[in-house]
Amino acid sequence: MTLTPIQHAKILGIGFGAFAAILFFTFMLLLLVTVGVLVALGITIANETGDPNQAGIGVLGGIFTIVFYGVLGLVGVVPTGLASWKLLKQKPGARIWGIIASIVLLPVLPAGTALGIYGFWFFFTDRGRSCIS
Repeated sequence: MTLTPIQHAKILGIGFGAFAAILFFTFMLLLLVTVGVLVALGITIANETGDPNQAGIGVLGGIFTIVFYGVLGLVGVVPTGLASWKLLKQKPGARIWGIIASIVLLPVLPAGTALGIYGFWFFFTDRGRSCIS
């Protein structure tokens, strides 16, 4: 039994949506834990040395962490989430966002790589091009 292009798009949409959710919660957890540890470390160093300026190091580290994980999270979550939504709703631009999401997921071994390759296979075939604009 062969799947129709609409069924392939639905499978990819569900897969991209699952990865968007996993990436979002992973980055939020990393963000909370890392910022908490850095701020606590800065406060601890300030208490041990008696220098209140040392607490700023932990706060500055927390700010840099928020920016770093925020950018990484946006790069990972936004394309996969948009691709999922556009594929499931059959919206224009689903193919482009699907290709971008496939590229983003390639380094996520092993399931992200498999989903990315499956996405490339579908989006670059004639059936995928004709189904998804």
